[in-house]
Amino acid sequence: MGKPPQPGESAYPAHLPEEPDLLEQTVSLEGPLPGRRDTYGLVPFAIPADWVLEGQPRAREKALASSTDGAAAAFMWDCTSGRFHWEYPAEQIVHIVQGCATIDVAGVSRRLQAGDTHVFPAGSRYRWNVPDYVRTIDLRLRAPAGGTLGRRIQVALSAPWRALRTRQP
Repeated sequence: MGKPPQPGESAYPAHLPEEPDLLEQTVSLEGPLPGRRDTYGLVPFAIPADWVLEGQPRAREKALASSTDGAAAAFMWDCTSGRFHWEYPAEQIVHIVQGCATIDVAGVSRRLQAGDTHVFPAGSRYRWNVPDYVRTIDLRLRAPAGGTLGRRIQVALSAPWRALRTRQP
């Protein structure tokens, strides 16, 4: 542990690294992890060419975790500047970690910046405008077999009433 700040001295270093090298600072049971050029281990993730509206945005992602049934998965995603459409086949919750973006749907715009969280409904299509760079943590939710949870609850609750209707002469 370092020494406490002296009177008039900041508790934080004057310059923090843009991308903390968390993985290189971690020690596993096998010893220190090897140095990596990309500390987050993100790999290229192509944005379909027909979705790109302006610029040459380059996206990357990394799977972080997933549920045992595959219904939910967490990812880290980042993207360079550009404007593009993005389609959401499944519901997705996005938390902005670094940078910012403006999202548009049906003529309504919302600026998302570090610390903001937004839910993108399944089947929606948004236009993203990334002025410089954005990094997110995403939770992607797939509807379980048999439909959405709400639909499955509705079917389960109506089951006794369906049984009564079928028994009447």
